[in-house]
Amino acid sequence: MKKQAEDTKIALRNIRREAIDELKKLEKDKHISEDDIKRAEKEVQDMTNTFVAKVDEVVSHKEKEVMEV
Repeated sequence: MKKQAEDTKIALRNIRREAIDELKKLEKDKHISEDDIKRAEKEVQDMTNTFVAKVDEVVSHKEKEVMEV
């Protein structure tokens, strides 16, 4: 269970990295301003944090269920 949770968190971080790389490409090509890039990076990070917290919450809940059985 913990292995799956860690794999999921790694996948989430990889998606975050890919999204930020794409944003930097847009900035490099002058399709988007630096301020917009910073805002978008923060938004991507916030979403990543939210989903990582949800993974932790699900694992915690599942561990409690297993301990009750």
